[in-house]
Amino acid sequence: MKRVSSNQLLPILLGAAIAAAGWMQGLQWRQDSGAAQSVDSVELVALQQQVDQLTRENEALRSLAQGGGEFSVPPELVARVEKQLGLSFVSTPVIHRLAGEELRDRVKASLEARYGEGGLEDRQKAYQLIGWLGEEDNLAGQLAALRAVGARAWFDEVSGEGWVTDRFQLANVPDQASLIRVLARILLDQHYPLAKGRIWDDALRARDALHAGVAAGVESKFFQDNARAIGFMSLTQDTEASQLLLSLPPFIQGWSSFLSMEGKTYADQLVMKGREALVQKLHEPPQKTADVMFLFERDMPDRRVALPETPGEVVLEDHGGALGLRLWLDALGDVQASRDLAEAWVHDQWRLFATDDRSHHVVWCIELRDKTAADEASAAFCALGAAIAGVPDDLTPGKAVTTPDGTWLRIDRVSETGLRLTRTSSEKIMQAIH
Repeated sequence: MKRVSSNQLLPILLGAAIAAAGWMQGLQWRQDSGAAQSVDSVELVALQQQVDQLTRENEALRSLAQGGGEFSVPPELVARVEKQLGLSFVSTPVIHRLAGEELRDRVKASLEARYGEGGLEDRQKAYQLIGWLGEEDNLAGQLAALRAVGARAWFDEVSGEGWVTDRFQLANVPDQASLIRVLARILLDQHYPLAKGRIWDDALRARDALHAGVAAGVESKFFQDNARAIGFMSLTQDTEASQLLLSLPPFIQGWSSFLSMEGKTYADQLVMKGREALVQKLHEPPQKTADVMFLFERDMPDRRVALPETPGEVVLEDHGGALGLRLWLDALGDVQASRDLAEAWVHDQWRLFATDDRSHHVVWCIELRDKTAADEASAAFCALGAAIAGVPDDLTPGKAVTTPDGTWLRIDRVSETGLRLTRTSSEKIMQAIH
């Protein structure tokens, strides 16, 4: 069968998308005009999904056409990555080209696909209520910008493929290094793909940190071997990217540094133990960010939080993990204290729920190692709660206060070792959560 080029596929998909959209619109008109033959809403939803898929494929082909199509990876770079990781590519690694200004949109689309419909929007609402993000922050946009600005090469976790921008110059050693890193991610993804089904955010971040750390180690080795070619100069991050990072919320900064720095430290430790230790962890990746953050064995009790009954509809539940606890407490300014309390993290879970008035609310429960750690965490939570509420004195556990945005905030000591943060749109909803 003759292979259809991207330039030929582009008008085909455009035509298919337009035809499908027109068909759906026609069906809707017939429904609105009271035609006898009605169209099931499920069919309309399915059709809309098909149109959306065609649109995404069209956008992908448009990017390929505008950016120059697929990028031919030098065989020696492929061989280098395979040799260093002791693995062979299951299939030829696919690297696409695209215009640099288009990368942010592609990264955002990938993030939205990875977290599912509404996943990032719901997380943004929960993160803002908990205090990880501010009211003006945009989780999807800021994450996409962080990964795209200044990037020469990028790995797409959803497709398992790579992208290089029009700024990429194969003759430059730093650009080759960025491609090496992406190739390493593709190779790891081919052999150790993400498990199917629901994966909690804490486990996903831990697994991402491992893969990113291994790839960063491959990239670092390439720099070491090519130090003479770049004049033994220290490599600094792209100025534009550095400025962007500093402008982002501390939570997103911390998330990024966890993947890039702590992930590499964790991976390096595994490499030092031997290939078997690394392979074992790649087969069975860490399930908690605490495993990546603390490289020593922690003898922790096996306890789980119990979320309270909440009114309305549960929108989303997930875990912040030790990383989430540390980044939340970092706002107090004592990084060592927040890390110590994160080390005492045992378990946590948050729930975003909505009520009939379309307002959203959150509860976040945290379980600590012992009473001493819970005492310290309670004091820290009450201090930070006061900062969120804009009141001069630390909050009193069990007593709700209003915040400048009109929401209600309360810190509870639910057990000897457990804390709970609750934030709702009204005092009535707050009182309904015991």
